[in-house]
Amino acid sequence: MTIKAKQLSPELLVPLIGDYLVDRGFITQKDLKLALSNQQDPASQHYNQLLGQILVDMGKIDRSILDFAVFEQIKNWKDAIEQSNRQLEQRVKQRTAELEKALKKINELNQLKANFISNISHELRTPLTHLKGYMDLMSSGDLGMLKGEQKHVLDIMNRATDRLERLIEDLILFTIADHDEVIIICEKFDLAAITEGIIKNIRVAFPTRNISFDSHPEDTKIWVFADQKKISWVINHLIENASKFSDPESEINVRIDSDLGSAKISIIDHGIGIQPEKLQEIFEPFHQLDGSSTRRYGGVGLGLALSKKIIEAHDSSLNVHSEIEFGSKFDFSLKRLIK
Repeated sequence: MTIKAKQLSPELLVPLIGDYLVDRGFITQKDLKLALSNQQDPASQHYNQLLGQILVDMGKIDRSILDFAVFEQIKNWKDAIEQSNRQLEQRVKQRTAELEKALKKINELNQLKANFISNISHELRTPLTHLKGYMDLMSSGDLGMLKGEQKHVLDIMNRATDRLERLIEDLILFTIADHDEVIIICEKFDLAAITEGIIKNIRVAFPTRNISFDSHPEDTKIWVFADQKKISWVINHLIENASKFSDPESEINVRIDSDLGSAKISIIDHGIGIQPEKLQEIFEPFHQLDGSSTRRYGGVGLGLALSKKIIEAHDSSLNVHSEIEFGSKFDFSLKRLIK
């Protein structure tokens, strides 16, 4: 019966009841020491009992005082907990307001960034159009015949303006994709034929670059339903990227593997590779693994970020597998149509 009473007693919630009774003057310090001694003495009839019950049995306090002390202690703790909860709720509200303010500021900065990129891209496009127009006139001989060295210099200028135009288009496309979801216009096209055409164009622009193309199964049209223009842009960028980060004499392999349900295109190089801990960084906008002013490889760091967005808009994913000094492989899959 004693054990059951001990288990159910409210005093179990008030472990410092003795100090409280001394502080309030209900018992003396001597009374408390005597009660504690009885509680800890195995020979005592009060051994291991609750301290308040021992004091009642000793006649130092009556039951009403013990009940009052327990009730007041519990009430004080309840008030303290409620006060603590109110303070915590207030801190949570303040922190939430701070986070909302910070998020609003970030959104404003992102909008300013997007507006800046969009505006500067369109402003650059206008003078570039004039440059390309006059350079085309010069190349065609409409403004007079050119000598050999002049043609060579003009060819370099044309390639430079073409590259600048692609960078501007990338900036505009990124602004649209960053502000809204990538809009895709799907149509049926032969992925193998499109890829082979892209490779032929790159071979013309870079005749020394060794690019191989394999399609499995061979001699089969691989029909897919996707945005031909954007998928072509991704393939072209991945091949150019592979060229940029590998030696001119090394081979770049473009491969398409297809079955009844999907077609996977892979671009494989034997270049410098990517460190494992940096594989996710390459998809961050405006991010360069080598961010120094003396970095070897050019670009503004938008190509892979845009490629990832475009492929994800096709309900697929752009995968990368890489090993330092052995090269990299980028691949993605599209749903195949069976004609």
